[in-house]
Amino acid sequence: AGLDIGSGTTKIAVARVNVCQQRIEKVLYQDQRAVAWNDALAHSADNQLSPSVTHEGAAALQQLVAHAQRFHPQRISGVATAVFRNASNGQAVIEQLQRQSGAQISIISQQQEATLGFLSARAALNDPTVRDEQLLVWDIGGGSMQMTAWRQQAGKPVADIYQGRLASVTLKNFILTVLKNSPKAESPNPIGSWRQSVLRFVQFYATNEVSPQIKQDVADRRVIGIGGVHGFSIRNQLPGKPDHYTLATLSQLSQQQVWKGDSELSGDYRATDVSNLLLVEGYMQALKINEVEIVEASLIQGVLLQ
Repeated sequence: AGLDIGSGTTKIAVARVNVCQQRIEKVLYQDQRAVAWNDALAHSADNQLSPSVTHEGAAALQQLVAHAQRFHPQRISGVATAVFRNASNGQAVIEQLQRQSGAQISIISQQQEATLGFLSARAALNDPTVRDEQLLVWDIGGGSMQMTAWRQQAGKPVADIYQGRLASVTLKNFILTVLKNSPKAESPNPIGSWRQSVLRFVQFYATNEVSPQIKQDVADRRVIGIGGVHGFSIRNQLPGKPDHYTLATLSQLSQQQVWKGDSELSGDYRATDVSNLLLVEGYMQALKINEVEIVEASLIQGVLLQ
């Protein structure tokens, strides 16, 4: 069983894994729970995850692990990401979660997160004819964003990795605190006429933060979107829940969605759903990405294979 404890969602999967061939043969169970770790840290006065969010996170994790145990996994291991790297008590919280759930959990660096994400995307694509050099994997979570591409340099594989701090919850908080001057509000919706300001900010950020090498990689590769923002938030807002989308489609959708308030949206993530559209749209404009292929993968596939 594998766990991915992200900044806004805790995910689990139990699978039969062929460790010799590095292949996930069958997924027996998967589920997830929304836990607003990143939001809790953003509103913390001392850069610590509060006892209340820790209690909520532990309860969600115990519930998921209890369901997973029905399939008798040989081991349950997992990774924790951005919010636990950033919180001053992140390690202590993870140790508490380990004690209460019996799972082995480690906080990984953003570089490890990017590498695991690529491995997960490869496993989910399940196509041996595809070479690493044909792909760029774009993973967006609540508190961090990674882009990973492999290329040959002097006969050796080299990973180009973009490690971004602008992500789902960070953009939502930027809109609330900087643009709307409402830091205590739960949601930025409706974003309305702030749309252009948000897009300009995201474009400026992406243009200046993403390396020239990644920009070059993007030009001639399949861009594979993984993680909650691509696979869950954006996909669920697109008509028919497609497995790919273009910049034109996304732009059209964001123009409609920015006028909706929370009561017109649904689900546990509606506070970030609309700003997620603008986050991805801004990056696609800045990096000249015309199309994103959605692959249902998180870090779990990588955790299971490792």
